Amino acid sequence: MSGRGPVVAIDGPAGSGKSTIADRVALALGVPHVDTGALYRTVTLACLRAGVDLDDPAVCGEIAAAVVVSREDGRTFLDGEDVEDEIRGDAVTAAVSRVAALASVREAMTPMQRAAAAGGGVVEGRDIGTVVLPDADVKVFLTASPDERARRRAAQLDVEVTDELVDDIRRRDEADTMRAVAPLTRAPDAWELDTTELPIDEVVDRIAEQARIAADPTAARRLLPRIAVVGRPNVGKSTLVNRIIGRRVTIVEEKPGVTRDRTEHRARWRDRDFLVVDTGGWEHGAEGMAARIGAQAEVAIASSDLVLFVVDVTVGALEDDERYAKLLRRAAVPVILVGNKADNPKSELLAHELYGLGLGDPIAVSARHGRSIGDLLDLAVDALPPPFAAFREDEAIPRAAIIGRPNVGKSSIFNRLLGEDRVIVDPVPHTTRDAVDTLVMLDDEPWVFVDTAGMRRHYRRGEDTELFSVDRTRDAIESADLALFVIDGSEPIGEQEQRLAAMLRDSGRGIVLVVNKWDRVDEERRHDLEKELDRLLSFASWAPRINVSALTGRGMRRLLPALREVYEQYRRRIPTRELNALIQEVTDKTPPPPQSGRTLRIKYVTQVQASPPRFLVFANGPVPPSYRRYLERELRTRYGFVGVPLAIEDRRSAARRRR
Repeated sequence: MSGRGPVVAIDGPAGSGKSTIADRVALALGVPHVDTGALYRTVTLACLRAGVDLDDPAVCGEIAAAVVVSREDGRTFLDGEDVEDEIRGDAVTAAVSRVAALASVREAMTPMQRAAAAGGGVVEGRDIGTVVLPDADVKVFLTASPDERARRRAAQLDVEVTDELVDDIRRRDEADTMRAVAPLTRAPDAWELDTTELPIDEVVDRIAEQARIAADPTAARRLLPRIAVVGRPNVGKSTLVNRIIGRRVTIVEEKPGVTRDRTEHRARWRDRDFLVVDTGGWEHGAEGMAARIGAQAEVAIASSDLVLFVVDVTVGALEDDERYAKLLRRAAVPVILVGNKADNPKSELLAHELYGLGLGDPIAVSARHGRSIGDLLDLAVDALPPPFAAFREDEAIPRAAIIGRPNVGKSSIFNRLLGEDRVIVDPVPHTTRDAVDTLVMLDDEPWVFVDTAGMRRHYRRGEDTELFSVDRTRDAIESADLALFVIDGSEPIGEQEQRLAAMLRDSGRGIVLVVNKWDRVDEERRHDLEKELDRLLSFASWAPRINVSALTGRGMRRLLPALREVYEQYRRRIPTRELNALIQEVTDKTPPPPQSGRTLRIKYVTQVQASPPRFLVFANGPVPPSYRRYLERELRTRYGFVGVPLAIEDRRSAARRRR
């Protein structure tokens, strides 16, 4: 599977070696070197061709926003025309500094530079880490002493090092840091690397190594310490988890048994990253689903570096708390005893009654009101093992949301994919309440799977818990790249599936249709199912379909290859020259229909976005929807785009979409 490469932002003063190092780091990482200078030169060429005043910020800004600039195979294209040689000419060289200094031009160029690095790349400049790519995987601020930079400049010019040259370096540093537009400054989270006494090979190796770490977040995440939050039902575990994380990520209800699966959430305190593992309530002697919930909590304990054992101080230590404490005393894991629901100073005193559990000093907190949460986190961070490495999330990991109405087998499919009973499975509908994010390695590839709660037919009349579950399902779709749309093949397709299909259609996500319980589908049902699916997913005839049985394992081996293929197509980008050659071919075969009595001509087409693919058509008038559908069919015939929605817009429709 080809994922996004790392994005590296390199800033620094003149003479620090940014361009040379950026080029070599890009080569080492196998990603493009985004030549921002070439982009500014191309916009300058467009302004020169238009014959406008190069000091007019409004006009130059409009031109910069209107042109399409791209880089492919070391060549630069302006609206599809190869202008690499022309932008290196004397006319552009003499004018580029004036155009690049305009705030309107830099503002228009920022999205262009971001798009150039969207699939991974190394970008250098003076405002890359602060303005252009503030979310870069690695930010480096290269520097060197003025004397060393003067020596390097002299070597480039083949002249002697002079005091005047050193003074010139210092004056340029001052000018760059004081300029009103895009001043040279180090991003707060940038890694400052002094290259004065470092050979270039070592500088390249250091930056490339940091980029490789950033590009493999699963390895970094696996090194993060885990804090398991455990306890019997309804002691406030999920409320505490939400308080630690700082947002509502788990369902909280004033009744026991709401949390059923163990879920992991990244948190940060005192510059330490760690994972918080929320668990369901543990009950002694439980049977059925309650027993499986308790088993999940015990797995969380075994895989954690620290346990927060939560007890309700308002009722004291019950018999189940004492049994849980005995289990924790035998576990080789540090434990912090948390007396929750200490909502006022008087109830804080009740925490002293918890000493009898034999787990050390209890700390009284109120997860609901936030009392003493900072003190608890201080204790927790101090008890964690030393950090292995800095952690950065990486959006390149594919996210697949498992969507479907209740009891179609989503959790069973999820467990089959993972090869473990990660989430609770029960014949009773609505077993899964939360959207469970799980980061796993499948065939040495990182994936995030989100097992979502099902959407009931009349969920708006249901419990608050179910309303939150539906909201989390919708959020899971919006944050995912792909959706495994699970349908029970043995039962008729109903309103819930239609509503979910509409949600998926509007989301623009890649889709793999999974028909589960195929072991129960007879010949008559197969005939009816084909008709139902044709009506349900007529908008997504491009989506692959896999018939499976999560119970027997039939067809499950086909799921991961299908997901991999759809994800690759979802992120696919067609080279501009290749795309326009195809468009020329298909328009010659079937010309666009006349519009308002005049011939419609398509001048140029570019892919402005991947994930999902979006194409922008430049024509002398609006392109009718019927012809855009024709272009989509031709694109799919040539490139496949299996399981992926395509958006083909002209400038007018794109403007309406933005509004």
